[in-house]
This record gives sequence, structure tokens and C-alpha cells, in this order.
Amino acid sequence: MWLEKGVGEEKRWFYPVSALLIGTAISVTGLWTMFYPHIQSHFGLETTASIVLAATFSGMGSMIFGPPIAGAILDKYGPKINFIMSTVSLTAGYSLIIRMLSMPNWSTAMYFWYIGSFLVGLGSGFYGGAYTATVGKWFPDKGGTAMGLAVAGVGSGTIIYSPLVASYIKNYGFSGNIFLFLTIISVIFLLGLGVPFWKTPPHDWLPAGMQPGAKSSSFKSIHLARDYTLAEAIKDKRFWILYICFTCAAFSLMFFAQNASLIIIEGLSDTMSREEILTSVVPLFLTLTAAAGLVGRFAWGVITDKLGGPWRTLWIVYFLPAVLMGIFYIGYHSKTLILIIGTILYFCTGGEPVVHYAIVPHVFGRRHLGKIMSTLNAISVGVGVALGPYVGAYIKDVTGGYYLALVMAIAIRLLGTACALWGLNITKKQEIAQQGH
Repeated sequence: MWLEKGVGEEKRWFYPVSALLIGTAISVTGLWTMFYPHIQSHFGLETTASIVLAATFSGMGSMIFGPPIAGAILDKYGPKINFIMSTVSLTAGYSLIIRMLSMPNWSTAMYFWYIGSFLVGLGSGFYGGAYTATVGKWFPDKGGTAMGLAVAGVGSGTIIYSPLVASYIKNYGFSGNIFLFLTIISVIFLLGLGVPFWKTPPHDWLPAGMQPGAKSSSFKSIHLARDYTLAEAIKDKRFWILYICFTCAAFSLMFFAQNASLIIIEGLSDTMSREEILTSVVPLFLTLTAAAGLVGRFAWGVITDKLGGPWRTLWIVYFLPAVLMGIFYIGYHSKTLILIIGTILYFCTGGEPVVHYAIVPHVFGRRHLGKIMSTLNAISVGVGVALGPYVGAYIKDVTGGYYLALVMAIAIRLLGTACALWGLNITKKQEIAQQGH
């Protein structure tokens, strides 16, 4: 059956490497913050909340609706169907956004913007719900490193596209050709690299070095969780600890990231023109921070494996960004500080998706990973991604600045840090109990 054809065990590193390439091609929601000021100017709007609301719709598609559907399909049929669904949804979404730019007024255009953003997010969700669980199934032994490589594509696209899009807008204006290009790239990579070659391993498969009786010490040294069903996982308190952790992290990060361009404009408006900020500072910021996030994904994946598992890393990738967000706001009147602190901040937050995707199979096993991971992400990260950007922009519109929004983002992230430490404490007690037996 064509659904079962694909790359096998001997070349399993194909999966994280190709995920990096596909993710680079299709993961472009990091560019949305670059588009907001141009849409604001295009339609002559005075406020931003109605534009940033698109991030909520995109987040709903990418984290709330897409992954659970993808997870259910993945566990039964593998990743190919999800990749096809992703292609269709992305194409439809970009088409609506292209149509939006031809509308005469915002009252009509905003519906195309919202629905188009939702479909783009949904397409990303179909892909995201498939590739992360697939890589997790293929790598029970090196989950952090493999996942770090796989999810690096999410930030790589921004590195490549930011300067290209900024240059295009500067020379030719903000137009639908940008989204037409993104459509073509998505189709090529999903249908050309994903559908023909991706599959999941058998449920009981293990790498040669982890099989009982193998000469390698991996079987004894690597943590293997028993395979929970979704119903069993929901009854485990660690599921709900992770729920709080993921929600807080996603809410605060999207709070900041999707409003980054507007925060920078607020900070530098006294010393630079809006046009100069949009054409030079914002693209450079997005490129540097995306590069930092890319390095962070690789680095935190390796760090997670070296430290002995994702519970030991989770609280670190929550706490450090909370501190850096505060420092960023203190220095956001300086272009240099914005770039330096932003780069360090995104290096740290680059570890979040790596640790998130590694910790779910670490706790709940691999057999039902698609359903468990996608459900947990949908009700936690999905909520944070959907609400964070809009709430941040709304607070700014009401108060006239981002101060209170950033204070809230930091407080929420610290709550996530506390829950991560709680989970780590539970894990340590379990390890001590197991050693006692």
C-alpha cells in the first residue's frame, strides 16, 4: 500500500533532515509580524488589534484544529495524507490573502485575511501534527537531537524569507506576489519531498542498539516510557502539569513574537522614522532572531540529551526568556540592544518546541504519540498561540503602550517555570523510588 512506502530504519535520519527542509519552506508565520504594519498602511487603519487578530485565527488552525486531526490520521495511516491536506489548506489560505489585498476597504478585506490566515495555520497544523510525532516514533534513543534538527525548520524559513520579502516590498510594494511565491514553494516541498518518502515505523519497532540482547548499552541507559493511551494520559497529573507549562510558554512567547515589529516601532519611534524601522530594523531583527532560534533548536536538543531528559531542561527554557523579556523592554529604545537582547532571547525560546516535542514521548511513550501530543498541544499551545498575539495588541491599543502587555507575558512565563520545576521534582522522586526497587 502506498501509505506504507517510504524511507526505512537504515536511513532514519532522513526524517529530521527532510523535516528541516520542509519546515524551512512552509513555516512562514514568523513573517506575519512583518506584514501587520504594511496591511495597516494599505487600508489606512489607526489601530492594530484587528490586524493582529489574524494570528489568533492562524494559531487556531495551526495548534487547535490541525494537530488533533493530523495526530489521529497519523497513528492509523501515517503522515502522507496529512501532507496532502497541508498542501491543499496552505494553497487555499494564500489564495484568500492574495484576494484580500485587492479589496477596496478593510471591512470586507478583513474576513479574507482572517479566513486565509486560519487556513494557512491549518495547513501548518496538519504538517506540524504529522512530522513531530513521526520523528518521535523513529527516534526513541536520540529524541532531543533529532527533534532539535526537525523543528529547526520553523525558524529557518524566517531567516531566508525576511530579507527577501523586505527587499521585494521596498522595491515593488506589498502585493499578493509574496503569497503566490509561498504557495508554490509549499506545494513543491510537501508533495515532492514529504508525500513520496515519509512513513511511520511499526508500533513495536526499536533501533537495533535498543533491542533486548543488543551489545550496545543503549537499551539499559535510555528511558523508555510505557505506552499510554490518550485516556490514560489524561488521567495522569503530569499531563496537566505539561498543559499548564505549554499554555504559559506559548501565550507569553506569542504575546511577544507576534507583536515584535510593533514593539520595536514603539521603542524606536523617537529616534527613527517608521519607514526606516520597517525597512531596516525589523527585517534585520527577524533574520537575527530566526537564526538564533535555529541555533537554539539544535543546541537545546543536544543539551536536553546531555542533561538526562527534557524535564531537566524545560524550566530553563522558560525562565531565561522571562528575564530577557524584561531586559528587552528596558533597552528597547536602543537599536543595538534590541538586536542583541532579541537574539539571545530567541536562542533561549528556540529550545521550547524541542523540549515540548521530546517530553511527550518521554512521559507517555510512542505508540499513541500522535493523538496524545496533538491533543495536548491543541488545548495548551493552541490556546496560547491563538490568544497571545491578540491580547497583547489589545492591551497596547487600550493603554497606549506595550508595558502592561509585557509584564503580563513575563508573569505568565514565570508561572510556567514553576510548573516545570514541579514536574521535575515529581520525576526525581520517581527516579529515587525506582532506584530503591
